[in-house]
Amino acid sequence: MLEENVLKNIKVLYVEDEPITRNQVSRFLKKKIGKIVVAENGCDGIRKFLEHQPDVIITDLIMPDMNGIEMMKKIRGDGYRCPFIITSALSDSKIILETVDLRIEQYLIKPIDINVLMDRLIQIAIDKVENKNDLLVINHEFILSDDKKNELEFKIRNLYSSFLKKTTGKGAKLIEVFIRGKEIEIIAKENLTIIEESFLKAGNHFKSIEIIRKTIYENTIKEVEDQIETLIGRRVAMINLEIHPKEAYEKIVLKIQ
Repeated sequence: MLEENVLKNIKVLYVEDEPITRNQVSRFLKKKIGKIVVAENGCDGIRKFLEHQPDVIITDLIMPDMNGIEMMKKIRGDGYRCPFIITSALSDSKIILETVDLRIEQYLIKPIDINVLMDRLIQIAIDKVENKNDLLVINHEFILSDDKKNELEFKIRNLYSSFLKKTTGKGAKLIEVFIRGKEIEIIAKENLTIIEESFLKAGNHFKSIEIIRKTIYENTIKEVEDQIETLIGRRVAMINLEIHPKEAYEKIVLKIQ
């Protein structure tokens, strides 16, 4: 399975001062991930971090000597951006907010929900593999071949064509879809309606059409996002929208999350 393969690519530093919990969780993780390094407190965690340079840190919050937040501040202060997963028996909102300010990936209340922990580790592992190898994971598969990418681009092109017809009443003469890394670029050409074309012929109304179209798309694009999410099994969100009525050209960029 993909999950098992990607987890073999990551190194985890697990910091926990309670021996029973530390042994139980570390034994479980050893069966799932590439390598696990164990530390008993924050100071030990910093030493192990510098020595092993892990891909993710799972750390208890309340520990003697140096707690999880102090350890995070030290590592972040030294310029490292390693993902953090915090575990704690506390659910105090002030503490949670403090860890959020340090940009943690997950805050888990003890006893640890292993399923939630594994889901987060899988996502971190996927991000690492994608960024390192310029790959994309779709529906739990790596998109390695041009054929698979072309097939996916074709499906997105079809659903966007249907969206245009439903939203504006007219499709486009040409729709191009390009998947580049974690971005989906959709270009539509010559898709102005008869009314819009007549409006342009009557005067210089390019800006008005641009504003109207942007408003329409911004209020309806979630339909496209939802359909693509269903298609690829990943969340997507629009990050850029360009409307150029004079050139009869539109571009939408969606980010795969």
